Amino acid sequence: MSSRDPSRLRVRDAPSRSRSRRPRASRNSSLVSVPYLPDNPDALVNPDGQIGDEAAELLHEFVHPHRHDSDETLTADEEPREEADGSLENDDLLEEAVLEWRQSLPWWKRPSPWWFIFLVPFSAIAISATMAPRIQIYTQLVCDAYKPEFKAGRGADKSPMSLLSAVARSSYMLSTVTALDDRTYELCAADPVVQQAVSKLSLAMLSTMGILGCLTTAWWGSLSDRFGRTRVMSFSVIGLLTTDVSFIVTATFANKLPGGYWFLLFGPIVEGMFGGISSVMAAIHAYIADCTDPAARSRAFSLFLGLLFTGMSVGPTLASLLIKHTRNLLAIFYIATAVHIVYAFLILFIIPESLAPVQRAASRKLWKEERKNRKEEEDGRSGWLRLKKVLGFAKPLAMLVESVEDETGRRRRDWSLLMLVAAYGCVVMLLGSITSKMQYMTMMFEWSAEQVGYWSSTVSAVRALWLTVLLPVIISFLQPKASAVRLPVEPDEPLVPSRPSSPSSSPPAAAPPPITQFSSTRAATHHHHAHLPAFDLALARVSLLIEMVAYTLMASAHTGTLFTAYSALGASGAGFGPAINSVAATLYSRRGGRELGKLFGALSVVQVICSQILGPFLYGVMYMSTVATFPRAVFFLSVGSLTVSFVLLSCIRLPKDTGASGDEESRAPPHRESTLVDADVEIIVEDVDEEEAARGRKPGIKPAVAGGSEA
Repeated sequence: MSSRDPSRLRVRDAPSRSRSRRPRASRNSSLVSVPYLPDNPDALVNPDGQIGDEAAELLHEFVHPHRHDSDETLTADEEPREEADGSLENDDLLEEAVLEWRQSLPWWKRPSPWWFIFLVPFSAIAISATMAPRIQIYTQLVCDAYKPEFKAGRGADKSPMSLLSAVARSSYMLSTVTALDDRTYELCAADPVVQQAVSKLSLAMLSTMGILGCLTTAWWGSLSDRFGRTRVMSFSVIGLLTTDVSFIVTATFANKLPGGYWFLLFGPIVEGMFGGISSVMAAIHAYIADCTDPAARSRAFSLFLGLLFTGMSVGPTLASLLIKHTRNLLAIFYIATAVHIVYAFLILFIIPESLAPVQRAASRKLWKEERKNRKEEEDGRSGWLRLKKVLGFAKPLAMLVESVEDETGRRRRDWSLLMLVAAYGCVVMLLGSITSKMQYMTMMFEWSAEQVGYWSSTVSAVRALWLTVLLPVIISFLQPKASAVRLPVEPDEPLVPSRPSSPSSSPPAAAPPPITQFSSTRAATHHHHAHLPAFDLALARVSLLIEMVAYTLMASAHTGTLFTAYSALGASGAGFGPAINSVAATLYSRRGGRELGKLFGALSVVQVICSQILGPFLYGVMYMSTVATFPRAVFFLSVGSLTVSFVLLSCIRLPKDTGASGDEESRAPPHRESTLVDADVEIIVEDVDEEEAARGRKPGIKPAVAGGSEA
């Protein structure tokens, strides 16, 4: 390997990294082991949305880009993996085949991450721009059905007129009734009966899509390994288009459709069966990973996530401006549908597939073998195994409660990771309250979709500023520096590279600089500080306290301005997501866990269940029950959920010893070719025998590695 040309090696790494994972992906429904991108893009614009540590770092890099060297990081993808037969030769053969396939393609047919980096801001704008107008159209549909007295037109035209029909009229006609229609909408939106019906409709749509998406996303992810990323994305986009078309048709012809406005459920049913937006994001994530080598992958993801965040933040404001000038609520949905049509056309006919035919064939072969083995293991227990297969999405949760060996050698249950994940679930449940919040704003402050859009963009901008600028600065000042990593060496291990014995011998072309005794060097530089678990846990607790105060103040706000200010304060608690991911990884690794993909898979399952199923259900039912008497109850429910999360985090105690896992390999010095990941720590190389002799100890007894063993 060392004799190969380095430049050629980097080129070949691009297919090999993605290739080495894809044939095995069918073993695990997770497309990737580390969630660079959020499963639900609404989390980026939702003030209650939490993003992971990796996503926060990518957003920081989007604002403060830095150069990635090919040997700067050591990721899990760079570790050699064995095939089912225990050899690595198949990897090399498959790598060569993929490289030849890509080189044989014309340049315009070669897969590239720039396809989706270019498209993401437009699709993000289309998604976020429809959030606030969607709630207003729900309200108008319910008004037409439950409060027909609000249909009566005023002014010159006295004929009965549906609110949506008025919105869809010509600009001239709308200009004569705009003020009256706005006032009519405000009166209808303030009616508790209408609010209850809107909450019930939103709850049904969100729960339907959440449950179906939770059951089908893993299946679509596995399918993308066997038949291609673009194939799965095309089905998912069809689901998005179905939702758009059914929404426009229902908004225009609700009185002529079976079930009236309940026909809106048709779109979420189809979209959920095709995996929903989560399947699209997972497939795009895998596509980018397929097309980039490790040195460029982080930058590609940072560009994608940064543009996604920008589009999700700008979309509500653009929608508000469009509504203000056109006075047509459905105009933004026509634009969003047009964007999705262009998106579907590009995926179906233009964007090339990232997986080579040989990769897809290998995945299909492996999937058939595993399916055959599963059938042989059934032995008449098909009913139980079918139920187990249906509930397979929750399988990653089993690793949260595992027995560990204490100091006395006895096995005991470790509840720390379970409590941490439960605390995370209590926080992400707040994602399900966004619809109830928007209804609350329209009722209490008499806001239309235009004002709600401005509110959403303002809070998103504050959140982005906090994550990318303010929080990193605060962490850089408050976070203590990691202890130096002391690497003991054997007496016969040279501290200075050996030199040629004869003067005629030529020196090596790239000889490293000599390392003197007790000299300190810096690990691979990185813009992030080392993750200290105690500091991350404290950051998560402080973030929860900030959100608890913000929600209490939001419940007491009597004006829209104060409500927006308190919402912006709550956005300052966005540091919870990155911090909790870091603490979870620490707890998992210190008890002997090695496969972080399983941990992040469990977090993803909790996020989907809590944010798309439990959250919408709890907040929807709460708002329906209290809107007529105490609509602020949803905010106190949020405070209660945050309080439970804070109590759970307060019960977590981090192990004192960084090497608590007892893994000897984790205590060993890193290999010569390895580098430290995401660590800004000092490395000190010591001669153990001389150090002990200086202290008056007997040489040959090696001290334990102090600090930084996690590196």
